[in-house]
Amino acid sequence: MDSLELTALLAAQNQPRTLRRDEVTGPDRTLAFGYTCDRASWHVYLLDGLVHVLVYDAVANTTSRHEARTTWNVAELVPDKRLYPESTDAPFAQLLISRGQQLRFTTFNEARHNRYTDLTFHGATHADGTLRMRTCEDAAVHEGRSTKAAALHEEHAAC
Repeated sequence: MDSLELTALLAAQNQPRTLRRDEVTGPDRTLAFGYTCDRASWHVYLLDGLVHVLVYDAVANTTSRHEARTTWNVAELVPDKRLYPESTDAPFAQLLISRGQQLRFTTFNEARHNRYTDLTFHGATHADGTLRMRTCEDAAVHEGRSTKAAALHEEHAAC
């Protein structure tokens, strides 16, 4: 390799690893759902032609972060703690890994998988400045109706 090739190679190596919306095929849905060390829910989802990242507390009904874009740095698409494998889209995870992004998962939970497998969205979405609870568990936690639902929210709380 000559010096120009080396310069190009080093420049390419230092480029941010990105993912574009058009690389994520299929219908609107959850792409990844997990949690942060701050005990917040982390929901990456496809909706209306954009990839959204929503970080929220379902119990307090507060949003820490919501962004929707067509292009993302892959490091911005994973939480600082863990993802639920049952709520992570396999092709999406493969795209992240192909861009060099490490994914940290909780232990696979068959009961959780059975509860969520047919749902389009595995967490809340964000519209017009408010959280929209998408699952029965989210709604129950938000409305304080179910200790079982609250326990689901807390299952990822320990950091």
